[in-house]
Amino acid sequence: MQMKMDSIRVHMSITTWLWITSLHMCSGSPNLSYWGRKVSLMGQPCYWQLSDRCVVPELKELSVCITFQRDLGTSDWTAFDYKQRGKLSVELGLTGSRKQLKVWLFGKENTVDLVEDLALHQWHTICLTWSATAKKLQVYLNDSSLKEIHINGSQLAGCGMLTLGVSHNVLGGVMNYETGKELMGSATLFRMWSRVLAGTELAALRCVEGDVVRWSQRDWSKSASYCQAEPDSNLICEWQKYEIAMIVSIESKLQEKEKLKIILQNWFKDTFHSNISVHGIFISSSRQQLDLELGEQLEVQGSRVSSNGTTAQRYDCLVHVEVTPKKDVWAVQEEIQRCLSPPYHHADGVVKAIPGSLTVISVEELSNNTESPLHTTGPPALSTASTTVAKEIPDLCNPDYTDGFFQDTFYRVILNASINITPTNPENSIQNWLNVTLNPNHMTVLNFVMTPELPISEKFLILHRYTCTFHVQAQSLNVTETKKLIVSLLTKPYTTGSEFIEVLPGHINVSHIAPGSCPDHDQHTLQGLFPWPKTEPQETAIVLCEKNQLEKATRFCKLDGMTDIAMWEPPDLSSCERIVDGIADLDKVNVTANNSGEVVDLIGSLVSNQTNLSHSELDTVLNKLEDVVAISPISPNMGENIMEILSDILHCKADLVSFTNKILGVIESVGDQMDFNGETHNMTVPSMALQLVNVNSSQFRGLTFGVSSFTSDNSPQIFVNETFVEKPFTGAVASISLPSVLENFFPQNNTVRPRIQFQFFDSGGLFKNPHDNMTLNTYVVSASVTNINVSNLHQPTIITLRHLNRVQAQDQRMCVYWDVSKSGGGGWESQGCVMWNTDDFQTTCQCNHLTHFGVLLDVSKAPISELDEQILVILSFVGCGLSSVFLGVTLLTYLAFEKLRQDYPSKILINLCVALLGLNLVFLVNSWLASFDSRGLCVGVAAIQHFFVLASFTWMGLEALHMYFALVKVFNVYVPSYILKLCAFGWGLPATIIILILAIDKDIYGSEWDEDSQNPLQDTSPFCWVQNDNAFYVSVMGFIILVLLCNMSVFGVVLIQIRRMQANKISSSSTSGLAHDLRVVASLTFLLGLTWILPFFSWGMAAIVFTYLFAILNTLQGFFIFIFHCLMKENVQKQWRIHLCCGPLRPKDYSDWSRSVTGEGRGRQVRSPSVKSEDTSSMRKISDTSISSVNQMIA
Repeated sequence: MQMKMDSIRVHMSITTWLWITSLHMCSGSPNLSYWGRKVSLMGQPCYWQLSDRCVVPELKELSVCITFQRDLGTSDWTAFDYKQRGKLSVELGLTGSRKQLKVWLFGKENTVDLVEDLALHQWHTICLTWSATAKKLQVYLNDSSLKEIHINGSQLAGCGMLTLGVSHNVLGGVMNYETGKELMGSATLFRMWSRVLAGTELAALRCVEGDVVRWSQRDWSKSASYCQAEPDSNLICEWQKYEIAMIVSIESKLQEKEKLKIILQNWFKDTFHSNISVHGIFISSSRQQLDLELGEQLEVQGSRVSSNGTTAQRYDCLVHVEVTPKKDVWAVQEEIQRCLSPPYHHADGVVKAIPGSLTVISVEELSNNTESPLHTTGPPALSTASTTVAKEIPDLCNPDYTDGFFQDTFYRVILNASINITPTNPENSIQNWLNVTLNPNHMTVLNFVMTPELPISEKFLILHRYTCTFHVQAQSLNVTETKKLIVSLLTKPYTTGSEFIEVLPGHINVSHIAPGSCPDHDQHTLQGLFPWPKTEPQETAIVLCEKNQLEKATRFCKLDGMTDIAMWEPPDLSSCERIVDGIADLDKVNVTANNSGEVVDLIGSLVSNQTNLSHSELDTVLNKLEDVVAISPISPNMGENIMEILSDILHCKADLVSFTNKILGVIESVGDQMDFNGETHNMTVPSMALQLVNVNSSQFRGLTFGVSSFTSDNSPQIFVNETFVEKPFTGAVASISLPSVLENFFPQNNTVRPRIQFQFFDSGGLFKNPHDNMTLNTYVVSASVTNINVSNLHQPTIITLRHLNRVQAQDQRMCVYWDVSKSGGGGWESQGCVMWNTDDFQTTCQCNHLTHFGVLLDVSKAPISELDEQILVILSFVGCGLSSVFLGVTLLTYLAFEKLRQDYPSKILINLCVALLGLNLVFLVNSWLASFDSRGLCVGVAAIQHFFVLASFTWMGLEALHMYFALVKVFNVYVPSYILKLCAFGWGLPATIIILILAIDKDIYGSEWDEDSQNPLQDTSPFCWVQNDNAFYVSVMGFIILVLLCNMSVFGVVLIQIRRMQANKISSSSTSGLAHDLRVVASLTFLLGLTWILPFFSWGMAAIVFTYLFAILNTLQGFFIFIFHCLMKENVQKQWRIHLCCGPLRPKDYSDWSRSVTGEGRGRQVRSPSVKSEDTSSMRKISDTSISSVNQMIA
């Protein structure tokens, strides 16, 4: 049984060698091997490519190895590049960029990260293996596995072009090298096998030759004759098992094969040194005909008879030898070549190896023969001659025959045509000549392109030369003869009238091309399914229409003029009626891997025009999308189209509650299955975003995803940081930060990178609320790891979400996640999530698992609606504008008329008006200044806004303090430099607070967005203000509350004191008491800022009422100050009439009034007599003075 297996193995080996010899024609001059040699790849002009005589067949599995070193540290480099002829996509290739390897297969780039860049001036061996059955691409570096990649593909395309150290393309039949990304260094030992080698095999077989592509001169060609392979003493590779293939000529009277084998055994025994032992000799039947195409044409006959009666016959011979001890491959090849080159004379004749036929290669195994090495029994004699072998395995890349039938064959022709005159239309003239010349010989000219050249002078005749390139389609039996015929026809002079066209024999090149066929293809369109059959170039496929089968659809298979490849043109479906008129008709469409892209496009065209989708239509669309993601690999373009469809669904008027899990499942599948280049890929569509990250598990230190800005109906702006953010993330609409402990869930197999995907959703109607009292008040953000369930994290995930509607401190918030397993199509749950930090604008949650996260808000307390919000914003801007105008009028009045500002209350009022005017003006321009997106400007605006807020409340407090001194402490009170001290305190205290904050941390000030609002009057632009919660509550809320408490106390005391003083007045009148009291209360309320206490009552059902009151009264505070302290004040009216009026409105005599005002204003200090009088008249006099003083203050 073992002998039989050895026989079969050797038979296969010799058959393979015959196939290589006949098909590749890769043998050459003595010792064609490049083992021990390297080729320099330092760019132009030396480029190395696979020889035309060595063909890569179609392969369903393969192994490729290349050894190279980089001498210059370029950022991008190319190791090798294999492409189908005429195509731009890389069928198989290896490139690099810094710390990355990029492996190309079937036109797709697969990235492999390295710990560090490949070292310069060192040899590196990279091997690739792939199998169509396993659908896995394995990458090895220096015998170590780097990565395993899942790749779909049926087979590697054959008959391609392969270049070393540079990428290439073939357009118009011309090889072009793509400069800029060459490998600046050297390469050696490029080998390819037609099977998958395991990692241990690749390491063990580092000195074994490939069976598809070998490292020998026969398989490689160079761009220039002086580009030679150079020996390198560092490339020693020792091996012991070799295979010798050659054609031997045996001159002997004996013709029995066993006797001939004995002659060969004696030859090897007498020729080889003792360190070379022969393990098998296998010879075929005599050769009948073989053209080696190596510069020497072998004899056509299979045998000849000499004068002495002996017969010289040629045989294919395969010999297995073993070298002990093992030696360098190059040295063994040289030794065997030297030993077998001389003829060997034996008793019956002469044996010699035919020059150019001898090859020596290192092999994995020898025949396992139990007999003595020199006494071998080979496989049965091969009955198939070399010509038969060649016929059974035709050259698919350049077939010379067409199996005995006339067939359409195609050729690319490049020629220089000379015309003796300047034709009006040279292009038409040359095309007419080509048609007249070729058409009678059943040839058609295709894809004609002409380029004019400069005129030339030849024998006193000016010739106009034109370079032309075109295709020729011909009916042919023999390709070679047809090529000769084309050259013969086109080099004959052509004359028509006075025009003479000539092509010299050296100015024409004709090459046969194999454009292939347009593949069979199922195309789903709105007119139905069209199963286009496999079609030959320049032919039209016809398919019956699906709906109206009396009509036909056509599609032309065109030979592309640039790529030399058959390509489908768009179909003509004008005669076919649509069968998919609506979404319901999608049920007629069957999704396959080949038509999935067309199905997605079809769904997109139907959904994009819909504004309302029914339950059944939604179900149909989502079912088809589920079929697509389940059966087809997802490209970035297809993924983008699917996301667009889902975005359209979210924006249409439809009830999505029952489809939430389906939509989330489709997006999850798109992210898991998408094949993209690089480490990250993102897709953003209106209302949604998907971010994919292929992480390096050994370098994972956390990951943060966020949405920096988002407005409805627009695509989100997203970002990714390769860090974990422990503190709540501010300045983003939504963010989620994954801790480093997540790497414990990653697969231990480091060849496959784990993929993390992040998702972002506008809440819309996709996620239902748990019950009437809770609503989703944030956007939804999620994170997941492909095919891994992440739960019970020791370090929690941090999720920060901005509120859609601003909430109050008393509002209840809850961190939740979407549980797809919950009955009823999923729902919100809070287990495993806790609220870590929250304020009015955002909430930060901590969760110990990964899924979709959001924040619910208790809406049972009647929140402010969007309409109310818009009205409040309008009221705020209008009120601040009015207050600014009337505060300006008030200031102008008091500053213009000196008599009005001579007492203390007026001077305090002026400072309060300045503070309030600054507050209103800065508020009105805050958003506009912040829109310049200047950090320094925004900090300055926020600080000024903060300053005027504090100054306004400080002067309100000083107003209360002065009232207390004037009305309560009316005896024994004297304060020197009173107003100066009030100004120092009123402006100095706020300034001190601002300076301290800036000194501690200027980043406390910044901008704040309200992205959800669509009204330009709302806070749609950044608003510069205090961003730190602690600083806000201490320096703003705390300060305001303290001032309001003091002012309310003074307000109560002052009112009580006024009532007492009025009760002591003997002449108190009751007629104006109520009106006066109301006026006093209103005046003091606005003067002391007591309307600012209204927000503390804005809760429950009365919240909206108090909110409106707060917005109206506080924004109009400056207006009411003008009313009570300017418009209704008698002395102000008097000054207006004196200085601004004329005629009857102007007072006739105002001298007494002027003197009284001057006397009271300039002489009064905030003091009273130090001696108390028990006299009733004295008490009444003091009371009258105090009341007069307060009247000036409040009225």
